[in-house]
Amino acid sequence: MSNYGIHWFRRDLRVAGNQALQSHWKANQGRVLGLFCFDKAFLSRPDFSVNRFQLFIDSLYELKMELRELGSDLLFLDVGPEKSFPKLIKALDKQGQLPHLFTWNRDYEPFARKRDRAIEELMMDFGVPTETFRDHLLIEPQELEKSPGEGYQVYSPFARKWLEIYQKPDIQRRIQMQKAGLSYLQKRLKGDVAPVFNFTWEELFDGKIPFDDWLEDYRKKNQEKVTVPIPPAGSLNAFKKLKEFKRKVSDYGDQRDVPILEGTSQLSMHLKSGSITIPQIIAFFQLKAYKKKKTGEDIFLSELIWREFYYHILYRHPRVENEAFLEKYKDIEWENNEDRFMAWKEGKTGFPIVDAGMRELKSTGWMHNRVRMIVASFLTKDLLIDWRWGEKYFMDQLLDGDLAPNNGGWQWAASTGCDPQPYFRIFNPWLQSKKFDPQGDYIKKFVPELKDLPAKQLHEPIENHPTYPRPIVDHSEQREKALALYKFEQA
Repeated sequence: MSNYGIHWFRRDLRVAGNQALQSHWKANQGRVLGLFCFDKAFLSRPDFSVNRFQLFIDSLYELKMELRELGSDLLFLDVGPEKSFPKLIKALDKQGQLPHLFTWNRDYEPFARKRDRAIEELMMDFGVPTETFRDHLLIEPQELEKSPGEGYQVYSPFARKWLEIYQKPDIQRRIQMQKAGLSYLQKRLKGDVAPVFNFTWEELFDGKIPFDDWLEDYRKKNQEKVTVPIPPAGSLNAFKKLKEFKRKVSDYGDQRDVPILEGTSQLSMHLKSGSITIPQIIAFFQLKAYKKKKTGEDIFLSELIWREFYYHILYRHPRVENEAFLEKYKDIEWENNEDRFMAWKEGKTGFPIVDAGMRELKSTGWMHNRVRMIVASFLTKDLLIDWRWGEKYFMDQLLDGDLAPNNGGWQWAASTGCDPQPYFRIFNPWLQSKKFDPQGDYIKKFVPELKDLPAKQLHEPIENHPTYPRPIVDHSEQREKALALYKFEQA
């Protein structure tokens, strides 16, 4: 039998710019098969989200259809890799059809790294060669070090080093390699794509695949539980979103903090699944290093670097998944008032900008980034509630919920993380709404009971509204409590 390879998809749900697939294609003359393993234990994980799972499943479905269109296929196994891979490899070995290469793209979360080491050892036991690739980051943690074995803990020097490495020829080649994938996506938009693979699972098993494909079943059953609109999924829709943002990126610096405007890329939900990647985005915009006068493109690049920074932190300090990065704040005695936490979740705090953000999150699965900072600061420094409560709730609700940036963002807001806002920098929600939503357009969109109030009243306590609550705390008083709490932990 001719050589063939298997690629294990995880958070790289696309064909375009997927270097592992390209390596297979060259080595095995287009004889490449896709594989995805779903561990049902994932359904009971504390960070599981029905809505985000639907977007992921839809992305998988789009990938499966794309691979079939291109002459390959995707097999969805309803068992985790530790159990399903031995069965698969044994079935292939029995037929004398072991793959000549088994690949996957690297992940940086603690759980994924442990799992991947186990799978590498498993494949070695079966004599199946494995190869892993860099994918969703442009520069990997081990490539960017302050000194041998030591990473950066502050964003500014990290960004300077990142930009220095970014100029190097091998990094620029990585970016240029994405151009072919972008060209392929442009052709897909026009329906001008021919098959490039020439092997299917049915062909491998002579039409009798000994495994059930559960993708459609999961997709339909989960859809019944979804509570928010799920946006179009898959790499082609991510590319469309990228092209839409091209018209707005020059204004990114001016519009990204105004929540009523669609001034951000909203690509994060596609980055989570790997339907698009940071290297692809940089290649598409041909982003350069910072100029003396920052443009919208420069500021957007800095946000992509922040994203890579948080992956680097998680990779080098996996403990941040469960505890404060700054150990002096590890044991803060949060008040953790359950009633106030519920009011925050439901968008009934009496602070209109906070409530608008929380209602946007619950009704859409999304929240504007400026508002994310406001509601996170409010939870931790006005309500004095553990940032982990907020982090978990975001992961419950966000379509783009992703461990590294979500954890990094929450610890930044709570002043417990690496390079956080100082503990004494406490957002005033009244001033934040006045500055970023002066006319109250965003507030009135998501808190409709306030739509008839003049804008000025939205940026100060509302005392006598028939249905909207009074503020559940006094910001000035809570600010002093927060300062005392953090100072005590430093003592």
